[in-house]
Amino acid sequence: MPDAVSSPSPVRPGLATDVFDHLATGLAQLAPDGTWRRANPALARLLGTAPGALVGSAAHRDALAPVAAQVDAALTALAGGGDGLHALPVTLDRGEDGTRCLQLSLTALPGGDALLQLHDATALRTMELLQDTLAFGISHELRAPVRTIEQFSRRLAAQGDGADTALVRDHVQRIRGAAAQAGGLIDALLETMRAARAPRSPGPVDISLLGDWICAELQDADPGRAAHIDVTPGLWAWGDEHALKQMLGKLLHNAWKFSAHRDQVQIELDGERVGDRLRLRLRDAGRGFDMRYADRLFVPFRRLHGADDGAGHGLGLAIAQRLAQAHGGRIRVESAEDVGTTFFIDLPAPPAEDASPP
Repeated sequence: MPDAVSSPSPVRPGLATDVFDHLATGLAQLAPDGTWRRANPALARLLGTAPGALVGSAAHRDALAPVAAQVDAALTALAGGGDGLHALPVTLDRGEDGTRCLQLSLTALPGGDALLQLHDATALRTMELLQDTLAFGISHELRAPVRTIEQFSRRLAAQGDGADTALVRDHVQRIRGAAAQAGGLIDALLETMRAARAPRSPGPVDISLLGDWICAELQDADPGRAAHIDVTPGLWAWGDEHALKQMLGKLLHNAWKFSAHRDQVQIELDGERVGDRLRLRLRDAGRGFDMRYADRLFVPFRRLHGADDGAGHGLGLAIAQRLAQAHGGRIRVESAEDVGTTFFIDLPAPPAEDASPP
């Protein structure tokens, strides 16, 4: 006699799980006319809103404005058997939350509706940009000092036993300078690779103490420079102390070197806690720059000044921005030529109970 097979137990009302709302992928169900019937929490988070705010209208026309026309066209095409959209890139500027790089897909559902899927590709895009930075740095920026080393070492070898001592010294000095330049660039490329890492063991960080410490190091390295430095006490952030010191060091070093033409270096670091954020302002009275070129400032190897004005390898501020972003923060800038520059740094503040450590 065959074994008895028990019938499945009925699912009690209220216990069924709606997978749509629990998936990590952003999902929305769209009517043929583009109206959003539902959206899950993952998609709402990607767009910086609540699911309910997306339902009942063609929300993509505002929330996904850069590709809204393509979504509408694809919806129309789906009704005639079209293929929809697959991994369409979408870039959204989320203001202080930074830029989001997304991928959008649109596929047909039974009954005439469409499924919109949104994947966060920001980390992937960041990695691609990092690879581009490293490739450019190795193939272009590093080539110049290597070429100098090769050229002057060949000249040095050709001098023979009767070489002029002064000329030999000159060639050796050029080789050493190029080697130092190459070494500095390699170190900066390594810093760039590490800058996007998430903070290690975050905790309360005394930004005021770090500011005083870094400025003291700058003055010790350049004792002949007159300087007026004002750091507001009691500025606390939440993060990795080593990484935040590195970030602040890049910004303060920038302020110091681009104030070289002044009789006195003037630097002010102040700020305040706003809710759960620390808003810092770092001002200098240095060379400044034309704000028309501000978008280049945090791009690797894009220099706004020449080497004679103090420009280096062009990675310092890019590293600072990536360190801030790794902490969930951001740096923006305002400047005027021959007046000075102000960096605005947004960082997480410590939890309330850690805001003022004893």
